[in-house]
Amino acid sequence: MMQKIMARLGRMHQVTALRHRGFRLLWIATLLSSTARWADLVVVGWLTLELTESPLMVGIVAASKMAGYILAPFMGVAADRMDRRLLLVIAALVNWAVSFIMLVLLLTGWLTLVHIIALSLVSSLTWALDNPTRQAFVPDLVERKDLTNAIALNAVATELTVVIGPALGGILIPAFGISGAYWLIAGIYLMDLVVLFRLKGVKQAIPPVQESPVSSLISGLRYVWSNQTVLVLLVIAFLLNLFAAPYRYSFLPLFARYILDAGPTGYGMLTSMAGFGALLAGLWVVSVGNVRRKGRLVVLGALTWPASLLLFALSTWYYLSLTLVFVAGLTQAITWTLIATLILSNTAQPMRGRVMGLRSGVVISLPLGNFLAGAAAERFGAPAAQGAYAASAIFIMLAIVLLVPSLRKLE
Repeated sequence: MMQKIMARLGRMHQVTALRHRGFRLLWIATLLSSTARWADLVVVGWLTLELTESPLMVGIVAASKMAGYILAPFMGVAADRMDRRLLLVIAALVNWAVSFIMLVLLLTGWLTLVHIIALSLVSSLTWALDNPTRQAFVPDLVERKDLTNAIALNAVATELTVVIGPALGGILIPAFGISGAYWLIAGIYLMDLVVLFRLKGVKQAIPPVQESPVSSLISGLRYVWSNQTVLVLLVIAFLLNLFAAPYRYSFLPLFARYILDAGPTGYGMLTSMAGFGALLAGLWVVSVGNVRRKGRLVVLGALTWPASLLLFALSTWYYLSLTLVFVAGLTQAITWTLIATLILSNTAQPMRGRVMGLRSGVVISLPLGNFLAGAAAERFGAPAAQGAYAASAIFIMLAIVLLVPSLRKLE
């Protein structure tokens, strides 16, 4: 049934990428895996806060969930050398195993903070493998003219699940407990595996490789260093992950519990509202097609995103906070989608896996940002820490715009 719906959508001009069978399957798999991932982030964040009552521990667990991104450049090398569908299957299988182990530990009463951190570190490795592999896979599944549409649709799938996943997590916690949420998460990862197995008929050209993995990584680094457009975009991604992106992972549970008194359901709704804004942004990009003036939109989004978070840090009214988080999610999605489009469109095909691995690798600044966010929130309070983070992001982005004026001219 889902395949028939996607096939009909694929006939629409705005979703031309869905005409390709391989991309439709990848899109459905993205829906499933991302739903489970976001539900897990909400559940594990709230669980950590209940176990420890420590903002620092929330930041450490959030950092552990993404620490594996330090290996993302090597994962990008693997994506250029191996069957990408197989790599996605391995990532989904490990994700399912981690969620199942969490469920068993919860049901037996053996779960401790050490278990949570250890399993978060394991799942972070699958994030590092899945992200560059999935992004590098997209150009293999669609025609070049459909690439922006495909990237935007992938973003729509991800951000749709940022609405669904956290809402499910936030609702399931009070209704069925943490263990009930992990029953659902494990089941979704199992469905993800089923869809990925159906991708086996998709052809993928894997060029013969003579150099070692380390040499491949070095050549990827040299390629990026010589490509000013890609280099600047990666620097922006690194800095925004450090100072802007931690709001979803480290700050929202603290604001929901201590500032807005919203509980786990309110926390889930805050995260979902960010996802809803991102979903609308993705749908807009899909409807427009090949967006013009991408560089200007990247600058605008990268400034509006932290500006909304600066106002969020000052808010004590739940509904105003929901609105500001919506704006943050919307502008974050526009920024990330257009950065990914510009990187892929300015990267040679043999280098896509390595470059997207480096794109995922710069996300290593996010766990660092999460850790520092937790420490700052524990020392100075969540509002002051979030405000300082947002102000830093605005200042740095303005500096980049002044230093690299060509950024605004990118198409």
